[in-house]
Amino acid sequence: MSSLIVDIQDLSLSFQTDGSEVSILKNVKLQIATGEIVGLVGESGSGKSVTALAISKLLPEEITRFTGGSINFDGTDILKSDEASVAELRGKRIGFVFQEPMTALNPTMTIGNQLFHVIRRHSTLSKDEARARVRKSLEEVLIFKPEIVENQYPFQLSGGMRQRVVIAMAMSANPALLIADEPTTALDVTVQAEILSLIERLAKDHGTAVLLISHDLGVIAKTCSRVTVLYAGEVVESGNVADVLKNPRHPYTQALIRSLPDIAARDRSLETITGEFPDLRNRPDGCIYAPRCPKKFEKCSQSPLLLGINQLHAVACWAEHSVGGGA
Repeated sequence: MSSLIVDIQDLSLSFQTDGSEVSILKNVKLQIATGEIVGLVGESGSGKSVTALAISKLLPEEITRFTGGSINFDGTDILKSDEASVAELRGKRIGFVFQEPMTALNPTMTIGNQLFHVIRRHSTLSKDEARARVRKSLEEVLIFKPEIVENQYPFQLSGGMRQRVVIAMAMSANPALLIADEPTTALDVTVQAEILSLIERLAKDHGTAVLLISHDLGVIAKTCSRVTVLYAGEVVESGNVADVLKNPRHPYTQALIRSLPDIAARDRSLETITGEFPDLRNRPDGCIYAPRCPKKFEKCSQSPLLLGINQLHAVACWAEHSVGGGA
């Protein structure tokens, strides 16, 4: 693997709520190399966004407690860095694209002025140079007639156009990492494909590492080189996208694939995942997925390790690593 931009090892954290402590992430491992697009998938509540926000310490400090592990971003130990040092990375070295672009745009400012202020904040360009960079940034995300768009307000643009503007802002400082958290969920299929293609091209052209968060394995399959599957704040499977999606080894990944029309076999009916998501206020001992797992056996009362089954694929499942499986 080429130079790592993100190296998360055994990250665990909890939230303090109403006098109790809720375990949100447990022993999460995630790596992203220069120019690589890595997918992070799982159902709602699995810890995808929390993992992403932890990279730049954007979680609410008053309720967040890091209980173990490390986050290394481009040579910086995030968990040991002070707020001023991490704040310097946000926007400049780490760009963000979220699900709803209207929440990232100021409705009272023109697109051009918003881009101008972002560029000035994160660069040493003069005012004239920053103004020129505004037009170039809009052109780079393939916005038609940028000279018109820069004088418009967010409400005058479509959802897809607004998301292109947000991507332009995120990429304006040429960050080492782009975190795209469900960037296409609110868009129609055609625009979704255009946005994903744009992110791919920008990652390639700039050498930017991308963390693409999605609940949709179809999106991950089309865009990413590697994928990490989260369940209840734990990594249950990770590896090369083709290997993981064509030959899923964890029962949760298998269930996710069987529940999606774009991924499931055409001759098989779509399925739902039986059982209930665990109560993280009382995280169960052993395998976190065991209560919903059709393959569980005695050893599942112990927490499985995330172990490689080959050089491209790792899974946290006793049935895969035990001699004879669950038989």
